[in-house]
Order: sequence, then C-alpha cells, then structure tokens
Amino acid sequence: MKEREKTFSLKRLWILILLPIALFIIGKAKTDPEFCEMYASDIYPVVSGTMNHLFSMTDVSVAQIILLALAFILVFYTLTTVLGIIFTDGKIKKLVSYIVNLACIASFIIFVFSVTCGINYYRPSFAETENIAVEKSSTEELAELLEDIVSRLNTAKEGFDGKYGSFDENSKLSAEYMAALSEKYPSLSGEYSGPKPVSFFGFMSMSQITGFFFPFTYEANVNDTIPKVSIPATMCHELAHLRGHMREDEANFIAYMACIESGDPEFVYSGLMLAYSHTSSALYREDSELCYKIISGLREDVKQDINEKNDYWKKYDGPVAELSDKVNDIYLKANDQQDGVKSYGRMVDLLISEFKQRQNNVE
Repeated sequence: MKEREKTFSLKRLWILILLPIALFIIGKAKTDPEFCEMYASDIYPVVSGTMNHLFSMTDVSVAQIILLALAFILVFYTLTTVLGIIFTDGKIKKLVSYIVNLACIASFIIFVFSVTCGINYYRPSFAETENIAVEKSSTEELAELLEDIVSRLNTAKEGFDGKYGSFDENSKLSAEYMAALSEKYPSLSGEYSGPKPVSFFGFMSMSQITGFFFPFTYEANVNDTIPKVSIPATMCHELAHLRGHMREDEANFIAYMACIESGDPEFVYSGLMLAYSHTSSALYREDSELCYKIISGLREDVKQDINEKNDYWKKYDGPVAELSDKVNDIYLKANDQQDGVKSYGRMVDLLISEFKQRQNNVE
C-alpha cells in the first residue's frame, strides 16, 4: 500500500514539469515575434474556433460552472486539510501533500493558459497588424475628439428609442457585427458564437467586472446585471479577446468599431458611450475646465444615461472593488501590459487615429 502511495506521489510530481515548459513558451513568445505571429495566425484561430464552437452548444456558461466548482473544491480541500492537521497524525505529511497538490494544480493551469491564449499577449498589436498609424496627440486634438463624440452621442440618442434588446438577442447580434468587422480588419476573421450571461451572484459587480474571456473554454462572458447601455460594447470587447487580441485598450477600440460599423442604433449608442467614457476621462486629467465645457453640450437624456451608469457602479465602491483592481493590475503587468490598469486609457490614441482618418476621408 505504501509503495503504491509513493508511486502515485511521484507520478503526481511530474505535473510540476508543466510549469517550466509554460515559462519557456512565454519566454519564447517574448523574444520571438515570428513565433507569436505564426501562433496567432495559424494555430490559435483553429483551436479557438473549434473550442468555441464546441462550448457554444450550451447557452450556459461552462466557465462559470468550472470556476464555481474549483472554488468549492479548493475551499473544501483546504478545510479538510486543516482539520486533518489539527485532529489526526501525520501533520507534516498532510501539509506537504496539500502544498504539492496546489502546486500541481497551479502548474497545470499556468501551462494550459500559456498554450491557449498567453502567447497572444506578445503578438504584434492590433494597430501594427492592421496598419493603423497611432501617434501621440495634443490636448487640442483630444478636445476635438471629445467634441466629435459628444455631437455623435446626441445624434445617436435621437435615433435610438431607448428600448434595449434582450441579452440573447444582443449576444447573437454582437457575434454578427464582429464577423462583419473582419471584412475591414482581417485579423478578426474566424467563427463567433455569442457571449454568455454570468454574474456570480453579484460578485462580478462588486468587483466592478463587466465581463471576462475564459481561455480554457474559449467563452466570452458578460455580466448581465450591468447597465444595459454598456452590454453591447462589452459583448464586442470580450469577442475581441476570442480572436486573440488580448490587450484591453485594443479590445475596447475593436468593440467601439464593431458597434459603430454595425449601424444598429443600440450598438452605436453603446459604442459611443464607451468612447465617451475613455475620452472624457483622458481630457479631464489634462484640462478639467475644457472637459466640463465640452460635455455641457450633451443632451439632458444622454447625461441622464451617463449618471445612471455612474450611479450603478458607485453602489459597488469598496474593498472588494479595490482588491479586484489590484489583482487585475498584477495580471495585466504579468502579461507584459506594463501600464497595468492604465492600459485601458490608451484606447484614446486609437480613437484619435480613427477620428483623423474620418476627417481626411471627408476632406
């Protein structure tokens, strides 16, 4: 019996080899752009398309089931281990076994993450892939962009009756609009299935998380309790991750473009709201008085929508949101987004580039 336990223990330890393999893969991705591009263009689309199609056979988020089950198992295993250490013999053996098991689980998860989507964090950016010229811009150009967005928001509100589609309807539409955008941006080509609703019993809102892409099932997941005006853009954002564009700032820009190009009044309004949020925040940091002057031109009903959205998130300000922000910051930096959560603000550079291009086309 003891010999069998020893053999099992040794077999289990082999799982730890996956960790250095994962680190080697990520190291290769960091130093070899050609390797990243080959993976992103040849391997990832096939794997993501196949897995996404497989898990789209159910409307239930498999990611949510897996995460809840994993959390339950870890809590239960930790409690039983602590009780075992307190009330039974072999305390050191139980503690060592517990640590080794957690190390094996972590090693396996890191390995799978690395070979599913981790490499994509080091691929050429969306701007580079699609030949979008991005340059540093002045405060004046930032103000011009915000003025343009305010004007378009007012116009979009006139064409939108305020009746939001159901989650299922918008889920299907977001997949269609992202697929249509791939005609303009080929790197977005591939099979899409719509995002799935999740909330984790309100914990996502408490953590101020609007959605997430789960690389183990290739599912796009969206918090279905957030303000409805944010849902269409959030859906497109998570689908951008499905196509291997992991940078948050670029996923936001892709979501904006998908919404604007759709011509769908609800999606257009949602996309402009996303652009407004980032642009107004950026200008406020540069020149608060100028920012207030420009946004004073918003229609009253648009201001009301913005206030309702802000009031929703204010309800969830607190330690959970702060902890979530810190964890997300660490995650982004660990995946080479050195600006951390600040990388969300870099979307504005892409918006200014798109704004200049539209101006040139008009001229």
